[in-house]
Amino acid sequence: MATNTLSVDFSTYDPSNSSVVNFLRANQLNVATYTINKTADPYGRAFTLNNTDIQDGYLTMTVSGGTPPGGNVPSSGIRTAFNNILYGTFKTVAITSPVPGVCHGFFTYKNDSQETDIEILTAFYTTGNDHVRPGLQLTNQNTSNDHSRNTHLAVPYPADPTEAEHEYKIVWSQNETRQYFDNALIGTLETNVPSVPSYFVWNSWSSGNDKWSAGPPTEDAILRIKSIELEYETAD
Repeated sequence: MATNTLSVDFSTYDPSNSSVVNFLRANQLNVATYTINKTADPYGRAFTLNNTDIQDGYLTMTVSGGTPPGGNVPSSGIRTAFNNILYGTFKTVAITSPVPGVCHGFFTYKNDSQETDIEILTAFYTTGNDHVRPGLQLTNQNTSNDHSRNTHLAVPYPADPTEAEHEYKIVWSQNETRQYFDNALIGTLETNVPSVPSYFVWNSWSSGNDKWSAGPPTEDAILRIKSIELEYETAD
């Protein structure tokens, strides 16, 4: 397998030279533009170009506030332009939103049974409910698509993620995934480890489901990503 790198500092973006979409494409990143219907959730999710921007040196991923009941919540997502990642180290430096009711996600993804995540639930930083424990949500999705059997940890935040930049890191290997906050190990997941070539994805969304994202937000909730750094192997 070949080893590759992808590093993007969003403060280098110059709007006089390029649109946001073209800057991202030049850095092998594509913006999500699709809708997930609400099905069992109270709200759907509409990933749009309008909710993905670069401002003041940060990639801004906005979940719009004030969605009418039962509507599609305007959300934001990007992913790598390639889907042949098989193991690696994935770093994201970001400031999360203090607005409750949103899920920020950094994760590998092939499908719902081949996925390892770091997720930030802005409604559950320090308090939970009957369904969600508070803290950073670390998950290997069940490889048989039985999500009652996911490998999961909820870890207290070592620092307030809304107040300053912090680095979130996933290390994905054949036998485990490891998760770090500011380079300190916070989780090791040894079952349901993904094993197939995948994308890497960053997104921010809400479905209004109190078993996960809660919300949707009553005002705009903005995830600010300063930089990303990937060192990864590929399957071909």
